[in-house]
Amino acid sequence: MRFCAARGRLVALPVILVMPWQCNLLVPPQDATGRSPVSSSAEDPKREVPVARVSTARPRPPQQAATLPDEVIVRAMNAGQPAFLRCWARAQRLEGLDAAKIRLHLEIDEGGRVVGCRSDSDSPTLSRCLAVVARQLAFPAPGAPTVVDLPLMFR
Repeated sequence: MRFCAARGRLVALPVILVMPWQCNLLVPPQDATGRSPVSSSAEDPKREVPVARVSTARPRPPQQAATLPDEVIVRAMNAGQPAFLRCWARAQRLEGLDAAKIRLHLEIDEGGRVVGCRSDSDSPTLSRCLAVVARQLAFPAPGAPTVVDLPLMFR
């Protein structure tokens, strides 16, 4: 905008810039079908060259899955049962839950520590509480990473 003084007042006048139009009078090259390979149309499918993906991660060596005996799992669950029941009581109080059957998926490292936990519960309060309790469960060292699925039934 341009400013000028008219009768003692400051008035803004618009400034219009004119850009020269650039055009090309050359005919674009055409292929055997008479279509321009440079431009695309809605009737032509988009053609992309597939790109090979390269992984930068080192491949993991195959590991033998370790298993834990059922009595070891039951012993750990019995130790955590009062805390699991407190989680259920809290979720019932806060969210009004009814009876539920929940699968708790635990990932245990070689030393017996629970390093990952998730549940199929619809209640976020219950899922978080169960995960906190599950991470405190003590398992004997299996020697290799182990996965345990625990069914929990609450009434």
